[in-house]
Amino acid sequence: MRAPGGGALLFRDVLERLFRKKRQLLILLGLWTGAVAAYVALAPPVYQEEIQFLINNNRAPEVISPEMNSGPVARDYVDDSVIATELQLLSNVDLLRDVVKKCGLAKSTDPSAEEEAVRHLRTQLKTAPVLKANMIKATYSSSDPNQVEAVLRTLSDDYLNEHLRAHGSAGTYELFAKQANEYEQELKTLQDQLTQFHAQRNIVELGEQKDLNLRKLVDLQATLKDAVANRAEDIQKIGTLKAQLAGLGSRITTQARKVPNQYSVERLNTMLVELENKRTELAAKYQPTERVIRELDQEIANTKAALQNAGRMASTEETTDVNPLRQSLEAELAKTQVAEKEEQVHIANLERDIAGYRGSLSGLEDATASDDQLVRRIKEAEDNFFLYSKKREEARIEEAMNNRKIANVSLVQPAAVPALPLPALSLTLIATYVLGCLLIVSMSIATGLASKKISTAWELEVLTGLPVLAEVPVEAMLPAAAGVMPVVDPEPNI
Repeated sequence: MRAPGGGALLFRDVLERLFRKKRQLLILLGLWTGAVAAYVALAPPVYQEEIQFLINNNRAPEVISPEMNSGPVARDYVDDSVIATELQLLSNVDLLRDVVKKCGLAKSTDPSAEEEAVRHLRTQLKTAPVLKANMIKATYSSSDPNQVEAVLRTLSDDYLNEHLRAHGSAGTYELFAKQANEYEQELKTLQDQLTQFHAQRNIVELGEQKDLNLRKLVDLQATLKDAVANRAEDIQKIGTLKAQLAGLGSRITTQARKVPNQYSVERLNTMLVELENKRTELAAKYQPTERVIRELDQEIANTKAALQNAGRMASTEETTDVNPLRQSLEAELAKTQVAEKEEQVHIANLERDIAGYRGSLSGLEDATASDDQLVRRIKEAEDNFFLYSKKREEARIEEAMNNRKIANVSLVQPAAVPALPLPALSLTLIATYVLGCLLIVSMSIATGLASKKISTAWELEVLTGLPVLAEVPVEAMLPAAAGVMPVVDPEPNI
């Protein structure tokens, strides 16, 4: 507030208004001081105790997930959200209601009395984080020290159980165990189906059998191609050998010798000598002109002619043997014919084997789709079985840890029976008393400022908006001659 003429409201004027209310101010301050003193003197002793919990992330919670390694990774640090979550769990209404029931804080079994006890417990119980530490604390005060210890002990036990329940997954072990058993049974069924399928198709290892049959088929086809080529060569060779044998005899002359007609010459000479001797004998008896002599001469002449012909004639002796070239060609022909027959039989066998391997490959190809489907289902069932078996074991370990109360929250400062009560004069009480005094003073100032009475010139200027030219004391207005002493009103009205 500013006075006319631009001057600031003086602190002295405020004190004047407060001084005008000194009686009421002193009475109110006295009453407030008395009330506080009475509270300090008459209030029962209050006992207070606190418990502290350490929060860490050493144990990561179990997560229901289809992944093998999908669980959260434990962290070394604890952020504010984790601490805020634990504070909410610590001040949970259901948790406080359970503490009220176990400690018998309710005055009766009436639900309203129980809710009133829960409300009172919430006011008496203070939860807060510990500064610069991964810890939270809970403080409880009461006039009964045993009750303080009982409430905090029950609160810590229930809070640890609530933490395990909130961060755990109830029923996970039963779920994972059921799923693992189902997939184990399915895996056995599929393996039996695959074994029966392989027995029906004579399959030991489908992939290896297909590769082996394919390699064997390729080898047989290459062998068949070589056999067909060899047979064609043998057939051409047989024709060539037959053509060569057609121009060769079966025997050949190995030795030829000319031999004269010795026997005929010797006999004819003997006959000639005999005939000449006989003519000589007859010539002595007969005349040359005689018929006997002429006949002998003719015989002699014929013999001489025959002798001369015999001397000119000679016999030729020839020695023959089996033709070795024809014999070798015939042997080669027979060998080639036998080889051609063998190649023909070999080709037939190869064609039969190739047909068999092609049929086997076709059967294996037809069985591949069913086999792959069974193998894929077995692999899927096996993966699921391993997954749920691992999850079942993790859930079992988690349940064992829950039963042993191994969690990310540990009680580092347990509840104890407080030995000494809190001081009666506390900082809170002092602050309350000071605030009450300030409130009383402020109310006195406010009532003084709101008063309609005018005591100073600047108040008149503020009220009328007109400047005050002069001030006349009250006693000057009374007739001095009257001999009457002026009476000054501590709060004059002008």
